[in-house]
Amino acid sequence: MKQKRSKLKSLSEVEWTLMKLCWQQGKTTARNIYEASLKEKQRGYQTVKTMLDRMVEKGYLSRERLGPIWLYEPVIAKKRALQMEIGKFTSTVLDGVLKPVLLHFANHEKLTEEDLETMKQIIREKGGKL
Repeated sequence: MKQKRSKLKSLSEVEWTLMKLCWQQGKTTARNIYEASLKEKQRGYQTVKTMLDRMVEKGYLSRERLGPIWLYEPVIAKKRALQMEIGKFTSTVLDGVLKPVLLHFANHEKLTEEDLETMKQIIREKGGKL
């Protein structure tokens, strides 16, 4: 099931945490996600279940009944969700200007040699020179 960018609503910080667990586990139960989420923060099972159901409504997960339990499964790939979120942030917050993000990473984040080489390769492919 493919979702259009305009149809997906943003995820909250906690929903992102649960979504990452869903990507790790694939098709799984609310109980499994709840138990995995306890490593990060204490929250109630019903809260996790409600949030998973909201993520179904938002189009990030599908839900299937298996006897008395529900199975949840991501319907959008992690890479695609990240691209959409970064694109939304760039257009909404930065008015499409990437320089502030690049300066932030260059000055405030610990970049590995691999990160730097990847960035150089991207710049070369886009026609720039280093």
